[in-house]
Amino acid sequence: MPRTARPLPYLTAGLVVFALAVTGCTGTAATSPPYPVSTRVLDLSDPSRSTDPTPEQRGLDARPGRDLPTTLWYPRTGEGPFPLVVFSHGTDASPEGYEELLEAWAAAGFVVAAPTFPLTSAGTAVIEEDIANQPADVSFVLTEVLALGTTDGDPLERRIDRRHVAAAGHSAGAATTSALLFSCCLDERVTAEVVLAGGTGGYPTDFADVDVPTLYVHGTDDEGMSIDDARALYEAQPGRKAFVELPGGSHTDPYSRTSDPYAAAVRAVTTDFLRWTLDGDRAALAEFVIDAGRPGVAELRQNALSG
Repeated sequence: MPRTARPLPYLTAGLVVFALAVTGCTGTAATSPPYPVSTRVLDLSDPSRSTDPTPEQRGLDARPGRDLPTTLWYPRTGEGPFPLVVFSHGTDASPEGYEELLEAWAAAGFVVAAPTFPLTSAGTAVIEEDIANQPADVSFVLTEVLALGTTDGDPLERRIDRRHVAAAGHSAGAATTSALLFSCCLDERVTAEVVLAGGTGGYPTDFADVDVPTLYVHGTDDEGMSIDDARALYEAQPGRKAFVELPGGSHTDPYSRTSDPYAAAVRAVTTDFLRWTLDGDRAALAEFVIDAGRPGVAELRQNALSG
């Protein structure tokens, strides 16, 4: 069960990360991938918390509830159960901006849930302080989506593997994802993570004592989050992990633009990693090493996935 998330202190630099106060095999299916993909949007809202667009004024404009419309991509065919991936977008972005990547994961045999955050998504004022509230948003969405697996008549009834859950995210969403392994915001249902263009933001980290296999992917020319910052986060995290560099890769395009020269490599290494960690596919780990070892495109700089 998720632990109650404490609010995190404000962090600067629209790029995301959190200043802390203290600073098996599953997925069997009747058919094989690639699956045709269905999509739908869930109208989710967390009534237990509030949304505050002016946090510096301490609740002056706060309104009850956290509206979290969530886009799902999932295999249209196959009985499953399919592992779940919850994806967090970056600031001034939306789930649809990552559609090709998320659809690729769904086609590989995963249910993908991507919430739109209320104060950091495209079309909002982008209140960076609200990033601190997003780990709890992800935990709420995770609960709601898992419930679809036991909802009579839902297209995902009995098709979600609740024992194998990944959190993934880009930029501010990568910070949101990493925080799910911090002591403040630990969600023990998460069994794997994918951190795309993430980092510490210069703040200390407070990882809980858990071993959750995590893949870091980062461009060497990332103009939004220094690759050195990402390496610092990687080094702070205990347990199994790997770090893939994209030589010359930028902050956003490798994850959101199909035409970007690194996009295919990102899809390949992340899908391999998810197949290994969530489906127990040992061949996928060997494929990951190959796909992450393409000089000039993707380079596996550190690999501690075997423990």
